[in-house]
Amino acid sequence: MIEGAVWLKAGREKKIRHLYPWVQRGEIDRIEGSPTDGGLIRLLAHDGTLLGIATYHSRSRFPARVLTLQEEAINEAFFARRFENALQLRRRVITETNAYRLVFSEADGLPGLIVDRYAHSLVVQVRTLGMERLKPLWLPALVDTLAPDGILERSEMESRREEGLSPFTGVLYGHVPERIAITESGLQFLVPTAGGLKTGFYLDQRENRRQLARLVQPGERVLDLFCYTGAFALYAARAGAFAKGVDILPEAIALAQQHAERNQLPVEWEVANAFEWLPAAAERGERYDWIILDPPAIAKRRAELESLRWALWKLVYHALPLLTPNGRMLVCSCAYQMDLSLMVDTVRLAAHDRGRALYLEDVSFQSPDHPFLMQFPESLYLKCLWLRVG
Repeated sequence: MIEGAVWLKAGREKKIRHLYPWVQRGEIDRIEGSPTDGGLIRLLAHDGTLLGIATYHSRSRFPARVLTLQEEAINEAFFARRFENALQLRRRVITETNAYRLVFSEADGLPGLIVDRYAHSLVVQVRTLGMERLKPLWLPALVDTLAPDGILERSEMESRREEGLSPFTGVLYGHVPERIAITESGLQFLVPTAGGLKTGFYLDQRENRRQLARLVQPGERVLDLFCYTGAFALYAARAGAFAKGVDILPEAIALAQQHAERNQLPVEWEVANAFEWLPAAAERGERYDWIILDPPAIAKRRAELESLRWALWKLVYHALPLLTPNGRMLVCSCAYQMDLSLMVDTVRLAAHDRGRALYLEDVSFQSPDHPFLMQFPESLYLKCLWLRVG
């Protein structure tokens, strides 16, 4: 049910017509009716032309988030079409795995909703009040389209508080096991549905893991820092490398060890703080042909950007002495706030301060089941630099 209309200031309609889905406070000219927070509104240009249907939240940094650019009913059938379109895309781009991101929020036309598929289970995140209120429509559509054994919601992100929502975890449908067995490129993993990071597994790094496996040579030494449950290290070990994984979370390392045993691969694991481990390893004289630096999102707000830059500089600066001549390093950042040019500059500065030549050989991004909508820059968040030390 449409509760009102939001009129934009003159000229502000262009970005909406160009597929940018968010409206900022300062772009609103006036509001008609009495739309409630989380309700649906018509979005209108200054001349009254319909721009689309959006969710509304008076207290949000982005009061309107666009669901569609045309006049259409927002009902179960609407969500079923969105889910089917998303599923058809994944069938084209996803291979050799039964785990992938089915819905990537705005990039799939469903702002505020994340859906990850792990074998026969789904894990969802609801990030906005609008999508929370629409749950009675999208949840049955999701069940009908995917026919999962169960759906678990893990909406634990702090950003929900900005929407007036509390963190929530719970089963929405059917049964979801505590650990879901998945396969990726012939490797077997267990996805923790309670307590794991993100929705349980880093699906966005799938193609980067595969690229690492293609590049690593048998006998090389590979260090996987912030390894979580060990996926990069396991790919390297299967390629014939000596692999070591380091993570600060004991429960992650315990599961990584189970993964190594499950796949019958020899990997050395250690529970440690990577920032402290690196200089200590340099003092011990450890050397590696590959170092993977894939830290979690240290900064989630622009105000924290300097902290992120300092953290990345520190990691690269202390990792460089551990690399063998012509050794390679994969440096990743999953923070949207750090764009590619700033990331490159931060890494360059660390190499300069260490007095080492560093060559950029490739750049990669998130897996294609996390599509980058070019008109929505925020949908490109994962950047990876493939580097070689001189």
